[in-house]
Amino acid sequence: MKKIITAVSALALSLVLAACGNKLTTTKSTYHQDGMVAVIKGEASGAKQVRYKSANVQGTKKVNSGTFAFSVPVTASKQSVKITAGNLKRTVTVSAATPLADYQTAANKYNMAVAMSTLTAAEQKQVAAFKAPTKASLAAMTPAEQASTMQAAATVKSLMTKATNATKDQQLPATVKDGVHQVLKTGVVRVRVNADGKHLMGYTMIIPVKAMKNKTQAKQFGTTLALLGTSAGADAKKVMKQFAKETKDQKDSQTTMKTIKSNGVKFNVGFSTSNIYVYITK
Repeated sequence: MKKIITAVSALALSLVLAACGNKLTTTKSTYHQDGMVAVIKGEASGAKQVRYKSANVQGTKKVNSGTFAFSVPVTASKQSVKITAGNLKRTVTVSAATPLADYQTAANKYNMAVAMSTLTAAEQKQVAAFKAPTKASLAAMTPAEQASTMQAAATVKSLMTKATNATKDQQLPATVKDGVHQVLKTGVVRVRVNADGKHLMGYTMIIPVKAMKNKTQAKQFGTTLALLGTSAGADAKKVMKQFAKETKDQKDSQTTMKTIKSNGVKFNVGFSTSNIYVYITK
């Protein structure tokens, strides 16, 4: 009997000690936007991985040397993220972020600009000058004016249809799933978006560092950056001017660039050994 009691006591003690060795903590209780995501960090012991789940995303992350880090796409509303490591649980909050734009509106602006770029200067002027008539304005026109207006409408429609079809592979999709996804790859430039329902929470542009030494690829980067910024309401000329200045002043040891702001839109630039990342958010 004594041996049984001793064995049970030893087992109970080992379980207590094992439980004492388990840990799950996070660096903060509330996390905020960092680019298009919120990065949640912490420490865990007694488990090889942590599991996390929010209303929009779930996954697992390995614990390395007692620490972990994972990212959650930010949304227009506050999120609760549940984290589990073994039998331990913890919940943190991700603050709501400000949407960059309505996704469909921004995509339409971007795609229109891409299509327009294939037209001649005269054709662009013709498209920009045309205003679709209303029923009332048509009724007030003479037959000759009506015929002329309808002919102009047909010409503009034909030009835009041709331009849209020619740039189909360079356009943003009409709709996109929630979360962070790559939506476009045009040449060496990749574009990701973070979507939350109808909201566009942000863009991320990625381009190889070495591409900036190629005039054609650098120009493509600049054009895409300007069009994405414009689609979100930024002043493209101001942004590109500031970007050129900051790039010129950039030191080799720096991995980030000063935030560029235009009409409430923020452009944050980060550098890795191989890529340049531009985060466009509000």
